[in-house]
Amino acid sequence: MTNPAEHPSDRTASPRPTALITGASGGIGLAVALEFATTHNIVAIDRDEARLADLATEADLRGAQTLTRGADVTDEQALITIVAEAEQAFGSLHAVIACAGIAPSGTVETTTLQDWQRVLAVNLTGAFVTARTTIQSLKKSKGSFIAIASDAGTTGAQDLAAYVASKHGVVGLIKSMALDFGPDGVRSNAICPGFVETAMMKHIFKESPEGTEDYYRNTVPLGRFAQAIEIAGIARHLTESTYANGMTYAVDGGSTAGYFQSSTSPQN
Repeated sequence: MTNPAEHPSDRTASPRPTALITGASGGIGLAVALEFATTHNIVAIDRDEARLADLATEADLRGAQTLTRGADVTDEQALITIVAEAEQAFGSLHAVIACAGIAPSGTVETTTLQDWQRVLAVNLTGAFVTARTTIQSLKKSKGSFIAIASDAGTTGAQDLAAYVASKHGVVGLIKSMALDFGPDGVRSNAICPGFVETAMMKHIFKESPEGTEDYYRNTVPLGRFAQAIEIAGIARHLTESTYANGMTYAVDGGSTAGYFQSSTSPQN
């Protein structure tokens, strides 16, 4: 952790806005944290404390002061404590981006009840707890809450029953928040990526039948999967878009726009 009270610098004379990111140590969360570090101070939450230390170093090079905490996003008391620390260090939160998530494969037949509950706990309850513990701070700043959902939050996906259900829940949560807190000036939006080149994506395809990765790539009109930095750029855009509220922002290369068959796909 970089503690602004113990390590004052010239940049504290012009206070930056503050962004809180969950799932910040890898994948989309890391890309979001580093993107926002160029303009914001960063509150980074993840279970992997060692990787958070690396993030703090990188964020410092981008001019940010950071508060890093190892915590589970389903632990409401832990997040209450972290938000209080963040407000003491930096003032009100201006942006909250809920990125923590997991995506084990399985149908309703092959997914155990324990795995189902774990996926919903991290992906959906985690987004809820993040929102619940930060909303008062966001009201003060009239800030932005963003949840990383998925294209699977607007359509179905084979062999990902729990993940799909959880991401549909995240989209519904965001729509309700947009209605509930829009009058307070808080904007709530969901980003719905398709496949993104992250460790999570590699794990999904490792557990999938041979050829699955090529199949899904061939359903994307742009012919490739996203990079995490491209999702981070959308998070910044939605934070800065002062009239965007209640959106489900697809970032999937066009894969959910309609039926698409790549010219490289086998013809029936």
